[in-house]
Amino acid sequence: MTNLILAELYKLKRNRSFWGITVIVTGVSLLLHYLVMIDWWIMDNTNFMQVGLGKLNALSPFITLLFFNLIVSTLAGFYIAVDFSPSSVIKNQVMSGNKRSHIFLAKFLVFSLGAVLITIFIPLIIGLLMVLLLGHGDILNSVGLLYLARSFGLFLLPFLSYIALITLFAVVTEDSGKTIIFSILFTIVIFVVEKLPMSSVIEFLYKYSIFQQFSDVFTPIMTKGQMLTALIVGTVSLIFIVFCGIFIFNRKEIK
Repeated sequence: MTNLILAELYKLKRNRSFWGITVIVTGVSLLLHYLVMIDWWIMDNTNFMQVGLGKLNALSPFITLLFFNLIVSTLAGFYIAVDFSPSSVIKNQVMSGNKRSHIFLAKFLVFSLGAVLITIFIPLIIGLLMVLLLGHGDILNSVGLLYLARSFGLFLLPFLSYIALITLFAVVTEDSGKTIIFSILFTIVIFVVEKLPMSSVIEFLYKYSIFQQFSDVFTPIMTKGQMLTALIVGTVSLIFIVFCGIFIFNRKEIK
């Protein structure tokens, strides 16, 4: 398992798409944060504004499903799905005697590391640095820092669950383009479901899904019950999706 993880880390570091996406996200993050901080781009009624962190409003796109899915699915397409190409990376890994569950987990863990780094860590660090460098460091008081720690800490579990879901898409489709297109269509369906009237059953399922938690964890005030719900939903979803991924990968025909 350790050797598989090391191999995946090496592959990620050599992946041009990973570095390309990293550069693009860094550039976009720098631009968005700068536009917000000079008041060129004004956003109203955001959760960040309600806790006195309006200068970090540029983080809002990176915690929005329709936006961060483009980052995650693109990375999945060019990091995981390409292993099923004629190069037969997957076939070689399976034939080498590694357990399929270990192969899936190694890919998921390293993919998660890359996705979290690009989607969460880089925009957050850039935002904090720009706040300090542009003279707005006073907003980073104890209240603001606790809010960031709590919200992004709780966001991590449903985000990892979504990464596991995209990993599953990549394994099933075996194609980078299909992975990206399918994930985009999936997020559009979720967006439509959010806007349309729901039956009581669908409303209940959505309320206790990772998609609801993406927004709930960033509310300015959360009760202990809400935080516990976020932890349980994130943990159960992550375990369930990873188990489904392993189950499907174990039974998948490797060509």
